[in-house]
Amino acid sequence: MGTDPSRAAEIFQSLYNETGAPRVQLELARSLYLAGQLNQAKEQFIDVLNKPIPITVRDKVEWYLNQIQMQQSVKVTLGVFQDTNPGQITAERSFNVFGQLLDYQPATATGSQMALNLSAQAERELSKGSGYFAKASVSTLTYESKEYNKQLFDLALAKRWQDIDYKELQFGNQVMMYGDKFLYNMPYISTSLVFNRDNQDYYGVSAQAGVLDYPDYDYLDGPQFQGRIFYNHNINNNLTAFFEIGADRTIAKESPYSSTGAYFSLGTQIAHDPTSLQLNVLATISKRGFSGDDPFWGTQRQDVGKSFNVSLTKRNFYILGFTPVLEFNYQTNHSNNNFFSYNKTFVGLFFKNVY
Repeated sequence: MGTDPSRAAEIFQSLYNETGAPRVQLELARSLYLAGQLNQAKEQFIDVLNKPIPITVRDKVEWYLNQIQMQQSVKVTLGVFQDTNPGQITAERSFNVFGQLLDYQPATATGSQMALNLSAQAERELSKGSGYFAKASVSTLTYESKEYNKQLFDLALAKRWQDIDYKELQFGNQVMMYGDKFLYNMPYISTSLVFNRDNQDYYGVSAQAGVLDYPDYDYLDGPQFQGRIFYNHNINNNLTAFFEIGADRTIAKESPYSSTGAYFSLGTQIAHDPTSLQLNVLATISKRGFSGDDPFWGTQRQDVGKSFNVSLTKRNFYILGFTPVLEFNYQTNHSNNNFFSYNKTFVGLFFKNVY
C-alpha cells in the first residue's frame, strides 16, 4: 500500500471477492484512495459505513470520506445554536482600580443570543500523485448582534505523505474578522503526524508557529507557538478513551500581553449497537499565565479554565451525506482579576458533511 497502492487495490479486491470481510473492504477502499481513484474509494467507504463496524473504524472511514469530499467539491458544516454569553463578559459590575470603585457597564449586549455557524473546506492536488495540495477554508459565526460575528479565513499550501499513517507539512496564512472588522493576520507553518496501530488505536502530534499582526492593536503583535500530543484507545467495538495535552506561547510586543498556556483533555465515545446512537464526552482543564502586570488593572493575570462538551450522533443516519449532531458545551474561566472571569453554555444542532 505504501509503494504501489494500485497493485494493493487489485490484491484487496481479489481478497474481498473471496471473503466479503468488512476489514478487507476497508483496506481496499484505503488503497483506492491512496492510488487516487477517489470515486471508487468513495463507493467502497460508503458501503463500509452501512455495516456494523466499531466506533474507531467508523471515525476513520468518515475521515477518508471527508478528505475525498474536500478534494472533489467542498466539505460543509451547518449549525444553529444558542450562546448564553457570546462576548464572554463577566457577571461582575463593580471593580476596584487603584483604590477607586468603578461601575462596569458593558458596551455590548450581555444576554443569550442565537447564532448560525457555516464552515467550508476545499483542497486540490496540484499534480496527481505529487502530494502537494492547495487548501482553503472559511468558518463563520453570525450572531443576532453583529459585534459578536466572527469569520476565519485560511489559505495554505501543504505537502502530504500518506500510507497507513498520515504526515503533513503546511505553509499558510490565517485572517480573522471580529464584529465585521479586520482583527488580525497570521502567516504560519504547521505540521501534523498521525500514526495508526493494528488494534485500531491511533496517536499523533501537531505543532504550529505563526506571527500575529493586529493592525489596530499593535501591542499584541508577535510570534505564537502551539503544540499538542494525543492518543485514542479502542477499548472495544463500542467504547473508546481519548486524551490530549497541549501548550502554547505567545510573545506580544508589550510584555503584559504575552502569555503561556497549557491544557489537558480527557474524553470517551460510547456507542449503542441496537440504535446506532453515539455519545461523545470531552472534559478539558486549562491554565494561562501572563508575563507582566496589566497596565490598567495593575496585577499580573492568571486564569484557570474548564470546559465540558457532550454530543449525540446517530451514526448510521445521513441526509444527503450530512449527519445531524446535537451538541452541548459548558465553559468557565476563573481569573485572579474578576473582570476576566465568566461562564457560558451553548446548545446547538449541527449538520456535518460526511460525503
